[in-house]
Amino acid sequence: MSLNGRAPLFCSALYSVKAAHSKALKTGQLLWDLHFSTRLLNGYTRFGGVDQGCQLFDELSVYSETKGVALDVVCWNSIITGLIQSGRDVMGFQYFNHMRVYFSNHCCRNDFEFDRDMGPDSYTLSSLLSSSYCLEKNGNPGLQLHGYAVKSGVISSISVGNALITLYATWGFVPDSRRVFEAMPRRNVVSWTAIISGYAQQNDYKEESLRTFVAMMREEDLRPNQFTLASIFSSCSKLGSLSLGLQLIALALKIGLISDIHVQNSIVGFYSECGCVEEAKSVFESIANPDLVSWNSLLKGYSQLGQGKESFIAFEDMLTRGETPDSITFLSVLSACRHTGMVSEGLELVRTMKIDHGIEPQFEHVSCVIDLLARAGQLRQAKEFIEGMQCELSDSVWRTLLGACRVHGNAELAGLAASKLLELDHSGREAHVVLSNFYAAREDWKKVGELRKLFREKGGSKEPGCSWIEVANRVHSFVASDWNHPTMNEIQTLLMFLTDHIRVLIMKDDIDCWV
Repeated sequence: MSLNGRAPLFCSALYSVKAAHSKALKTGQLLWDLHFSTRLLNGYTRFGGVDQGCQLFDELSVYSETKGVALDVVCWNSIITGLIQSGRDVMGFQYFNHMRVYFSNHCCRNDFEFDRDMGPDSYTLSSLLSSSYCLEKNGNPGLQLHGYAVKSGVISSISVGNALITLYATWGFVPDSRRVFEAMPRRNVVSWTAIISGYAQQNDYKEESLRTFVAMMREEDLRPNQFTLASIFSSCSKLGSLSLGLQLIALALKIGLISDIHVQNSIVGFYSECGCVEEAKSVFESIANPDLVSWNSLLKGYSQLGQGKESFIAFEDMLTRGETPDSITFLSVLSACRHTGMVSEGLELVRTMKIDHGIEPQFEHVSCVIDLLARAGQLRQAKEFIEGMQCELSDSVWRTLLGACRVHGNAELAGLAASKLLELDHSGREAHVVLSNFYAAREDWKKVGELRKLFREKGGSKEPGCSWIEVANRVHSFVASDWNHPTMNEIQTLLMFLTDHIRVLIMKDDIDCWV
């Protein structure tokens, strides 16, 4: 039912919803027309009137009890979704629990007009599973909803399956995401994008994301959307595969997504990760209306190549165009300052970050400034900067200072940094390894022996390093102490040849210096 020719669902502003509500109260329409009331409830939750929406819902609930008319699922979903979208996740879950009790209690009552199959549906579950409360909690809420979905039968819904894939992937439980994906009776491009994105977010599954993308294209004959391409570009970036990324750019051009800002931003990020900052800048300049992600992707490219001046120019251009920076923006520019030794500029940036933009420096920013000062040999200033910070410091800050002490041979500060690192790092791995390297550089082998003995007694071991290289359009990964590479024999043979060749060159240089 409409009011003055307009349905409340499509009211353009909150005041229009309130006006419609007021007129409905005067005419009595609100009390007897639950369909109209539900649309009015949608208007409140959609345009920022969640409190009024909750009040309206509670009034409808009381009225339905007195008249023996059940509130339908759509009405419950309206208030739950509105609460979730407004950031009131806990209240949304409270209403969900009320909803379950409501339908459970009333399904056996004969004085209600009630469909016994009614209750939380796929829309309810997918909204709750996508909430920040679920995504940030590694446990009960999401797992309980998964169990309820299985028990109630809505697990077969595509929207619920997609939400569960994203949920487990966000937690880092990639095998669980895959199990949900495989069990889905039907999948759409969102399902494939969710699992591809889940793989892309984890360092150990980058290649699997590429294989899944190929399977989506070949086996299912599905056309990727802009979010699929953005996820797969992320995997290419992490693998450092320039050739594969170029093929994806050609695909985006072919299917008409090259002008989508999500795709363009991911291409800028891809080029930046691969060190092709000029190409990244060219794509950035082709974006009609660059958003914050666009700017951050470009600034990250300057940061990785240590182009501090270019980073500052782009940052100033960004402010001139009216774009508001966030913490990631400042981190990228600070990182560029760190690589180019722009100490005064970096310190001024941190100051303006808090005073002019109201962004409190986090431990990542502090770590960047510490590294900036440490590279300039200003260790005492780095210590004073740490002491002046009010944010909670992570082990990375002290690890950075400890590494700088190793470079500059400051044993006093090294001891302080190591003790702080041991307090924060319960395993002690980082502190022991870095401090051991510090004493090794000073040739204090007694200290090195004591530290390594203590580390072994604690059952510690140094995590192996890993590196990637692309040869002939194929990415090879190498892990320290791993002998399972398929071409290990050839690699060893070549390594021995290179080692012998280097020895010959060294001997030749030694001989030449005497001639």
